[in-house]
Amino acid sequence: MRRFLLVAALAATGALFVPAAASANGAPYTGHQYDFGGTVTPINGSISTVDSIANSITASTQATEADVAAHRAALPYGDITPGAGPALSLYPGPAGVPASNQYSVTVNGQPSFVYKSLARKTDTNRELDTSWTSFSFAGSVTVSVTALGQTGLTGCMVRPYSAAIATTFANNTCTFTMSRAKNVSVEFEPNIHNPILHPMLVFANPPENDVPPATGDPNVLYFGPGVHTIGSGVVLHSNETVYLAGGAYVQGAFIANGPVDNVTIKGRGVLDGLFMDTGDQDANKNQPGMIDIADQSSANLLIEGITLVNAPRFNVRALAQYTTIENVKTMSWWYSTDGLVAGNKAVVENNFVKSNDDSIKLFWGDEVVRGNTVWQLENGAPFMISWNLEQDSNTFHVYDDDVIHAEHYQIEKSAIFRALHAGAGTPNRYLFENIRVENANWRLFYLTVENNKWYDPTLGYGELDQLIFRDIHAYTNFTHPNVVAGIDGTHKVRDVNFVNVFTENACQSDASDFDIDPATTNAVRIVKSADGSCWT
Repeated sequence: MRRFLLVAALAATGALFVPAAASANGAPYTGHQYDFGGTVTPINGSISTVDSIANSITASTQATEADVAAHRAALPYGDITPGAGPALSLYPGPAGVPASNQYSVTVNGQPSFVYKSLARKTDTNRELDTSWTSFSFAGSVTVSVTALGQTGLTGCMVRPYSAAIATTFANNTCTFTMSRAKNVSVEFEPNIHNPILHPMLVFANPPENDVPPATGDPNVLYFGPGVHTIGSGVVLHSNETVYLAGGAYVQGAFIANGPVDNVTIKGRGVLDGLFMDTGDQDANKNQPGMIDIADQSSANLLIEGITLVNAPRFNVRALAQYTTIENVKTMSWWYSTDGLVAGNKAVVENNFVKSNDDSIKLFWGDEVVRGNTVWQLENGAPFMISWNLEQDSNTFHVYDDDVIHAEHYQIEKSAIFRALHAGAGTPNRYLFENIRVENANWRLFYLTVENNKWYDPTLGYGELDQLIFRDIHAYTNFTHPNVVAGIDGTHKVRDVNFVNVFTENACQSDASDFDIDPATTNAVRIVKSADGSCWT
């Protein structure tokens, strides 16, 4: 571990940038820039270079969002806007699938079926299971969640905090009102900190729209309520819609053998991969993903609304151009179960990811990632920036996301924002802003170029360039310092900007909570708004 020592004196006169007019959570800023060789320069004023990069990323991804929406509109069943109703849709429990013995749920006084998934990597998982229920609604609903057979409960809460959902608690029951669609965690005091042994999730969906018919369209693969066992090799075809109705429980996996275009996978049903689980970490790496579209020449893909559980490998790999992943829910237990990764030109929004490998991989570029909620298990990262990338992936706008838990406790390089970059590419132009981190205490940032056992160093190394972390709020403190380091003086981590990052009960403006390697980094800026408005 290399903690940056202030080996160079601060510049004797002047500031790095020209002052500008004050604005909330904006300029003028105060802080420091850390450059190659150990030079440290104070910042008092604007950071126009950083603002210019951020504005460029935002403009590019807004154009990408419009392109993705235009392609999605061409899909036969591609409308993702909320439907007109009904006011409440509850889904039957599939015959043969046992209800959770941990919780029961009512919505507007009517029972909503509660599923349960058991922990699978029991040597490292600290949770025992996860329960969840799913319904769709318009307007508002009252939800009551009862903890069954649990003693000593004193209250309850709903995460994420940003949902601003007030609760009441009586007789082991947590009651609250929801007036908009949201995927949330219901937690019972005192067990509201990691590890929560029996998580309970509520997936409150918007009303469905653009639902395909059960019969009559030869390009629709329709799964109605009940259990369907289809196996791991279901091949996807161009111009196909796969629909999982609420109450459908599909034991299967979908794969594209080569490029596919104009594919929709949607609904309110469940896709279960438990039948593929070997019970062994290494053997599971040979299993297919739950939804696997790996050919990057594919185009126009929508995955919307469904829930994926018990994936032994990754959940959704959708590498098509012009991809939308909307309101998808994943729950998985193994080190090899990534959550979501989309291809070039993508919108990934309003999803709930509970994974034990990387939850959201940011690997292909021209991507909008917003409104997502992440519950990270002990491995992986909520936001993985690079893992041996060979290409110069660029232009990501990641914003308005919540990390409600990160259960890191034993893997040294774990972090909320993570890059372990050993590839020859130079990933660049990442803008993270308005990210909230609630229950995590290991590390916030780990941003490095470094070798690992999965990479051949003879292929060469790239760099990391132009990363902006702006308006990041961590509600808890961390036991491990943030790390920023390249691998040598020509393969650096450079132009990394921490702007109004609130952690350790303070807004950061210097490297006191960072390990920055002066021999392998350049232009690392840590600043806060001078008016004291950093997320206060």
